[in-house]
Amino acid sequence: MRPCCCACMSSQGAVYVPARNRCVSPREREIFRRGGENPPYLCEFILRPEVSALQVDTPAARSMKKVLRVSLIALVAIAWMGAASGDVGELQWVDARGQPTPDARVALSFLRGVDADGLAPEDFDAAALEAQANALALGGVAGSDAIRIFDSGLNANMIRYFRQLHAGRVDPRDVEFHLPVETTAENVEARLQFARVHHQIPHVIEELAPPFVQYRGLKLALAQYRASAPDSSAVHKIELAMERLRWLSELGSGRLLVVNIPMFRLWAFEKDRLDGMPSLDMGVIVGRAQTTRTPVFVSDMRSVVFRPFWNVPDSILRKEILPAVARDPRYLEKNDMEMIRSGDRVVVRQRPGPNNALGLVKFVFPNPYDVYMHGTPARELFARARRDFSHGCVRVEDPVALAGWALERNEGWNRARITAAMGGTETQTVNLASSIRVVLFYTTAVYMPADGTVRFAEDIYGYDASLERALKSRRRNAE
Repeated sequence: MRPCCCACMSSQGAVYVPARNRCVSPREREIFRRGGENPPYLCEFILRPEVSALQVDTPAARSMKKVLRVSLIALVAIAWMGAASGDVGELQWVDARGQPTPDARVALSFLRGVDADGLAPEDFDAAALEAQANALALGGVAGSDAIRIFDSGLNANMIRYFRQLHAGRVDPRDVEFHLPVETTAENVEARLQFARVHHQIPHVIEELAPPFVQYRGLKLALAQYRASAPDSSAVHKIELAMERLRWLSELGSGRLLVVNIPMFRLWAFEKDRLDGMPSLDMGVIVGRAQTTRTPVFVSDMRSVVFRPFWNVPDSILRKEILPAVARDPRYLEKNDMEMIRSGDRVVVRQRPGPNNALGLVKFVFPNPYDVYMHGTPARELFARARRDFSHGCVRVEDPVALAGWALERNEGWNRARITAAMGGTETQTVNLASSIRVVLFYTTAVYMPADGTVRFAEDIYGYDASLERALKSRRRNAE
């Protein structure tokens, strides 16, 4: 160590530490020394009033919190691994000569480039780790502590990178996305060990990234938009879209039906379309932004109902139907509605027919929100650019085409039979030969594989703003 030669520290006696590539105060050095010798000391230190005062948002406080975040975990690990005895122990990223391994250099190259996936470079300590690696390679740092700090620090950051790349940084349930929490993210430590032992880091990273043409297309577009307009709203929309796609890493390999809510579009994909081109593309109408938003969730379509009844939900009955009946006692008759008893309840339903609110076909995928896809007699609404008009369900522009695609694997269900069922006199439910994964999703940036462009949409539900706030809050808590 050499004395501090810059004005970066206000206290006297600061020294430059090559392993940390910065100047360190005597107080900080004492914390690190005592923590390495006595792990309980670190726990006691964290609970001290002066450390609690680090909640204050000042440059000094943020600097100290950064030091603690980067160093405490590594130092506790060092202590329990035998720091007092000077035993290096089992290392993962450093060879027997104390040099960073080739795999360590590969890992560092990925940490330097996390922003290519829309991740935040400040979440990773690539610059500090790079300086430590260079110091070890030049033999400028002696002693087992420096080796262990680098080794444990690189490992911790790679685990964080694997988790974020595979499952994202924010719990989707915290931002109104009703999606299952990614369970395989807990296996990243084993995946990292496999990648390191078998020298397969690039391959495993490729496997951990979302396996969608959509994600890869947005990644390429992100680099292009950053080159021309690095702080534009387009860049932020792409980054948020990539974050959300990481929440969908495990969708299975079967057929897929995706509705993008703010885009007002539906796309159907075959399982073997590796180019990302949809088999079906049509407009949709979604829930009103202010009152009846279409929820974000994943389910499986299991049946198609031709000439369905519309059982009026209680909320619509209270807010719309009953007031209409009060104004016009013949309202139910005029709208082909009837009251029936269902168990101990009286319900209102609309009879099947061309004027039914669901149109002539309904697509069923079980969910706790009582949401489904269906046709509509209000065809004129599809001419509008913004189409959030429904009570939460998804109205499809071409129900005949969607029914044909959904029933492709059901023998005998060609277009002629579908149109006959829609124009018949009876309600008919057809179970699908194989279920279809349905994703009601929300991104304001979508890659279009047909021409390689990106289409952007208005943040109609404010979900982009919510995710931005969640990400910023997470960063503040990490400082």
